[in-house]
Amino acid sequence: MLKRFFQMSDALGELLCGILFFGIICQIGLIIFLSGSGGYYSTGLWIGILLAMGMALHMTWSLDKALDFSPSDAIKKMRAYSLLRYAAVLIILGLLMIFDKASPLTAFLGLMGLKIGAYIQPFTHKLAIRLGIKPPDPEARPLEEDDKKAI
Repeated sequence: MLKRFFQMSDALGELLCGILFFGIICQIGLIIFLSGSGGYYSTGLWIGILLAMGMALHMTWSLDKALDFSPSDAIKKMRAYSLLRYAAVLIILGLLMIFDKASPLTAFLGLMGLKIGAYIQPFTHKLAIRLGIKPPDPEARPLEEDDKKAI
């Protein structure tokens, strides 16, 4: 199951693991610093983490979908998909502010897990290789070797 998760796309599994790792670190920080009303903030954080994971999945899906179109149509599709993602985020954050069941600030913090997950993806990639979940990357060869084989 874990191998299948990492093989969904080249970097999607690693990105999702980075987002989840960021969520766990933030949750530990919330436990340490907010002992009284931690549930309100934790709920917001995990809503944001789930939003970030959903955005990562939607981005992968929309990129795969856009590759089937011509360049000009692909740009239009990607803009439409981006607007859809941002509209969903704004609606959910707006609902959090209106109903006050979870913290919109920690939801935004969880949403930033998408950025943090992208930054730590090289490290999660190396970890997945070390754990044997992903095959090792092929070795790089100098271009001169390829030129000699062509002759």
